[in-house]
Amino acid sequence: MSSLTTPLMRKLESLGRLSSDERESVEAMKLVGKELSPGQQVALEWNEPSRCCLVVEGLLRRYSNLSNGTVQTLSIHVPGDIPDLQGLHLRTMDHTLASIGGSKVALLAHREILDVLRKSPRLVALFWRESLVDAAVARAWVKVLGGHDALGRFAHLACELYVRMRVMGLVSDNSYPLPITQVHLGETIGASVVHVNRILKKLRDDRLLVHKRGRLVILNWDRLSEVADFDPAYLNLREPLYLDLTPAGG
Repeated sequence: MSSLTTPLMRKLESLGRLSSDERESVEAMKLVGKELSPGQQVALEWNEPSRCCLVVEGLLRRYSNLSNGTVQTLSIHVPGDIPDLQGLHLRTMDHTLASIGGSKVALLAHREILDVLRKSPRLVALFWRESLVDAAVARAWVKVLGGHDALGRFAHLACELYVRMRVMGLVSDNSYPLPITQVHLGETIGASVVHVNRILKKLRDDRLLVHKRGRLVILNWDRLSEVADFDPAYLNLREPLYLDLTPAGG
């Protein structure tokens, strides 16, 4: 299996089973790998896209520049995600995609995706499900922004990313890569850098998590998920994955 298609295959199989023919169709997709430096943009707000971007390694963030000069991070994307999949059917981008830290993506022409989907109703359903889950994550985040304080928002983000990273096999010893600055965290949870620093200190002092050297380590899953009021049902994982989420010793 190509190293570029591996994350996509794993992501699709977290949403539903693939037949051998469907796996071959995904494997045959023509992907073009691209290395991104920290902050490098791969898609721009208001542009008319002709290709989709699959996250292969690292993290991407979806964000928008507001009229008052501030930046609002709309979502964070992990390997296996196709954050601009809606570009298949929408004429213009309503957000910008950029790398968090160094990352690797695979670019896939819209016509290539559509050619594969025309031949497989099952893959149509799985790609559609991926887009629907992306929308469900966005709705969950709107609820979190409106119903939690900044500490709860960060706790929810930490829990959600843990689950999504674990599905992709990127969790080790209850930790996962999160090479994100406090500025970007603040733009995600709606807090100043000073407040983000205080939140991280409190969560560390309370022995819930620690963020160090580009990784987030979960120290107490039960308490952290309680602070976050976190329920992963909105991620719509297949049952075997859904039932095996709690960190070892958590």
